[in-house]
Amino acid sequence: MPKEFDLQSVLAPVERIVGRLRKRRDELTAEIELIDSQITRFDGIGTGGKARKQETQEAEPASTRKKRRRGKRIRRSREEIEALANEVVEFIKAKGKDGVSGTDIKARFGDLFPSVNAWLKNYSKAKVKTTGIKSKMKYFA
Repeated sequence: MPKEFDLQSVLAPVERIVGRLRKRRDELTAEIELIDSQITRFDGIGTGGKARKQETQEAEPASTRKKRRRGKRIRRSREEIEALANEVVEFIKAKGKDGVSGTDIKARFGDLFPSVNAWLKNYSKAKVKTTGIKSKMKYFA
């Protein structure tokens, strides 16, 4: 007499295991919802930051939300840099006796590294005098 194969008796333990896993998943989902509600209550980010991102995007203008893209660095020749240095010297000469502050130079020409004084020493033939401490330094031609 051949053995009878009972598929239900084989699948019964699998159904119990699947049932327990589903129950555990539901418990964990409920705990996650509770945690997310507590985080948002304390002004946190919550689930992936979706709710918080929408709030901040409406409040902020588009220009502050976009990341600044930096293009490829443009390599300038020595002549171009020296021409810019001469423009800086002419700008300083144009101010006369009052001199120019470093912030005025930075506003007009951008950052000159390592400092305006060192940059002018490297790339300009004109001599520039400085007075004052670093934060309030004045440049005279």
